[in-house]
Amino acid sequence: MALMIPPVKLKWLEHLNGSWITDDSESIATREGVSVLYSKLLTNKEVVLLPQQVLCLKGPQLPDFERESLSSDEQEHYLDALLSSQMALAKMVCSDSPFASALRKRLLVLQRIFYGLSNKYHDKGKVKQQQHSPENNSGSSDLHSVSERPRSSTDALIEMGVRTGLSLLFALLRQSWMMPPPGPGGLNLCNDVIHTAMDVVSSLPPLSLANESKIPPMGLDCLTQVNTFLKGVTMPNSGADVLGRRLASELLLGLAAQRGSLRYLLEWVEMALVASTVVSAMEKEKMKVCPLNQEGLIGYDCFMNILMQMRRSLGSSADRSQWREPTRTSDGLCSLYEAALCLFEEVKYPLKYHFTGQFMFFCLLKKSFILLMNAICMGYEVIVYM
Repeated sequence: MALMIPPVKLKWLEHLNGSWITDDSESIATREGVSVLYSKLLTNKEVVLLPQQVLCLKGPQLPDFERESLSSDEQEHYLDALLSSQMALAKMVCSDSPFASALRKRLLVLQRIFYGLSNKYHDKGKVKQQQHSPENNSGSSDLHSVSERPRSSTDALIEMGVRTGLSLLFALLRQSWMMPPPGPGGLNLCNDVIHTAMDVVSSLPPLSLANESKIPPMGLDCLTQVNTFLKGVTMPNSGADVLGRRLASELLLGLAAQRGSLRYLLEWVEMALVASTVVSAMEKEKMKVCPLNQEGLIGYDCFMNILMQMRRSLGSSADRSQWREPTRTSDGLCSLYEAALCLFEEVKYPLKYHFTGQFMFFCLLKKSFILLMNAICMGYEVIVYM
């Protein structure tokens, strides 16, 4: 009798998906790294060892000594039985080898990592929502088809209230831009609302909006509408004042960092480069809209706090002396253009190890490079360390 490798029972825990995604994937290539990750599975009880099965090896029943010779069919039958027994024994011996044990552990670890990636980035409901999102040239009404379950009258009333409330809020903010600027100590409705939203987002734990499969479709639709509105606010010709555009840029970056997806970070890079290009064009045409020349800027402390939070969550062992940081002005601000380059440099390292193959990445990366080329043509100096 021989003991085979004990079977296991898999119980993946949903709240540990994020930690498995951020683990160092290179450690799977070594036996020591696989052992550490497999021990993590056993400690978290995501892999439960079952009782070992005892396999009795019983060879074929060979004939006793007989004077008569065996027929060819009988000889072939006995040979096949012997070969089958030897194959079963070889298979069991190989399965008990250190190589087979390490290979099985590696497969279990890979299965756990792929499960976390699939649940986080390729959830069926999320994929369906992305297929119906406005970025894929579909109308906003298509988002109603995301949820497969029939909506009740209460859900419909809540959705109607949220949508109309957002439309009313955006309309009031746009109307406040047309009013004369308030005096010292006056109330600026747009800036106060965005500042309050920024305080709420900054107080959230990191990656609070990352698991979009847990966010209802109406919540994702609201985030899309807010992002679209804020992108419009950041443009120099939006009608908002300089402070409002700066706060909108910071809020957009905070939301992108909380959602933890490369897509939204690259969308912010695209927004920053577009706004910087527009500002550069207006300056060349001597059409400065701000006498203090504070267009195209973002708060240095706000940007660096988000950047450091990303670096801590990344846990990269790369040389940090090579990481780019924007130049801080005397007013505690930094250029949107430099911030975009810093963020673009930051997301370059995890791309080498955590690329998930999303098609949206290629589209946004192509846009970012086109905008970088446009920035070069506008007179900016671009230095990207690859």
